[in-house]
Amino acid sequence: MKMTTKIKINPVYITGLSLLLSITSCDSFTDISIPGNQLTTKMVFSDDALAKSAMASVLRSLGEKGFLSGVSSGGTALLGCYTDELVSYQPASSDLSQMYFLTQNPQSSSAKLLWESSYSQLYSVNAIIEGVANSPSLSAGVRNQLLGEALFIRGLLHFYLANTYGSIPYVTTTDYEINRKISKNTLNEVYTLAKGDLHQALSLLPETLPKGNRIRPSKMAAYTILARLALYQKNWNEAVNYASNVIGNSSYTIDQDLSKAFLKSSSSAIWQLEPINAQENTHEGGLFVLETAPPTSVSMSMVLVGSFENGDLRKSLWIGKKSDTNGNDYYFPYKYKKNKATVGSEEYSIVLRTEELYLIRSEAFLELGQTSSAINDLNVLRNRAALNSIVTTDSAVISSAILNEYRHEFFTEMGNRFYTLKRKNRLSSEMSLSKPGWKAYYSSFPIPESELLLNQNLLPQNNGY
Repeated sequence: MKMTTKIKINPVYITGLSLLLSITSCDSFTDISIPGNQLTTKMVFSDDALAKSAMASVLRSLGEKGFLSGVSSGGTALLGCYTDELVSYQPASSDLSQMYFLTQNPQSSSAKLLWESSYSQLYSVNAIIEGVANSPSLSAGVRNQLLGEALFIRGLLHFYLANTYGSIPYVTTTDYEINRKISKNTLNEVYTLAKGDLHQALSLLPETLPKGNRIRPSKMAAYTILARLALYQKNWNEAVNYASNVIGNSSYTIDQDLSKAFLKSSSSAIWQLEPINAQENTHEGGLFVLETAPPTSVSMSMVLVGSFENGDLRKSLWIGKKSDTNGNDYYFPYKYKKNKATVGSEEYSIVLRTEELYLIRSEAFLELGQTSSAINDLNVLRNRAALNSIVTTDSAVISSAILNEYRHEFFTEMGNRFYTLKRKNRLSSEMSLSKPGWKAYYSSFPIPESELLLNQNLLPQNNGY
């Protein structure tokens, strides 16, 4: 059988993949019972093509729900509404409006969306890890590829869960008896476990992937998350070293033309999620690009629109505007331009891109007292956006400029604003300016009450809820 490089699920594989595909739809990792058809699992991991399609279903799930998804119930939209990036026009009872109006609670569906989707994805990932380990017939190349990808995804999803909910279980098995009474890990414990998974993935993943086909994790993706983890743990030298591994790779460069940054063929993209069908583009484009006004879903907040410096090309090229019949203007994220099908996919959702490594390294350099190096990395992004170089040696000014670059380079990208401000202990001070009802404990989401009822070891509930 001839295999293409595209991640597509062949219909003839559906029967063999029934177990993994059903896992993807589970509501809770504690709801998953002992698999009833062990033969199906063995069949999936007895064949290279079937096993690769199992991972393809996981990658497809990441694009359809959870932290990395651009749908209205995904991390980008939910966290954009939760912070000061997006405005929701949906009914007050909707998930987006619960986030926007800060009305979510342990019983609300909005509190469960990211938790449940992530743990069902983690169950699928662990099923792949176990299936690969127990298979005597997979080729070495496929075995390494799938194990590396699964370990990478496991580390990444736990990173997002911990930074959203606080102490959470780090799940590494499909064993029902273990998972139904699993306890929480602290943030630092999660980081340690995630680093272990990512380091193991490094030895298994390919070094690079060609432009336009970076639809699977690579070593560069693992280095990016390791650099991010090092930054969060204030391991500045590690952050510099990991970031430099990507920045120094000539295959991953920042295109000076901002209009090309979010194309399928982006040179700075490190990891992308491919649309399900070859004619589709991104969920982000479908959700954000306004064709009529006033919006029915979301628009950009005027707080964000007004925060850009004069002359910043990101404002003119990455923000769109639609006016209603009364002359009222509504702004929308326009990083992804396509909101309809095209002859062939032109845009893939970018999960990781090289620009982040410049900001990570800039911040780490600044903390190490290497001011000139910090400024050089910061100015790479400022100059591309047609902004003047930062020339000060005042560390406080540079630190503020780095924070502004995070805001304007990564707006409406998978909650970057929320996680950056939380890491910098600036979340409450910033949100209180635009969201008067903001409370300090909103820095963590509530653990869904349904999970606490299923597993008492997940108690106590997060403070404030």
